[in-house]
Amino acid sequence: MQTERQRRWIVLLLACSCLFAMALLWKSEPPVYKKLTSPAQLDSLIQLTFTEMDVRNSQVRRRTVQVDSLFSRSVYHINVAPNFSKTTLHYTLQQKAWPYGVSFVARVEFPDRNMHIHLLVNDNIHRSVIIREDASLRLQQNQPEVLPGQDSHEVD
Repeated sequence: MQTERQRRWIVLLLACSCLFAMALLWKSEPPVYKKLTSPAQLDSLIQLTFTEMDVRNSQVRRRTVQVDSLFSRSVYHINVAPNFSKTTLHYTLQQKAWPYGVSFVARVEFPDRNMHIHLLVNDNIHRSVIIREDASLRLQQNQPEVLPGQDSHEVD
């Protein structure tokens, strides 16, 4: 008798939660993307992320790659301390650029653990950020750090 009553309550609660979920889905608005007016906005977002992550200008080298006669792409090379969290930099950059409709593709080269982040707009790579570890650098005070207990499968 008690289990039958419990089952009815569970079914009732599940039905209510489904109704609330449908109401939220019906009332929610799709995300509104901001418009990129120029490629310089991407550079500004990247520089803002570097500033927020306390990456010094001396650690960043920027070069331009000519893709064809009409299109060129900037590539940022960053040297960071070995215990600097590359994943946090990737996440922060993605949070800043996502409202502009920028998508990301990242890969890590092993065993060096260098991270390549590509910023895509309309399925074209517009900017690349290559993060390399430099043993001569030390972690700055406000930079994210790889935590001592992190698993080896986590890429930082």
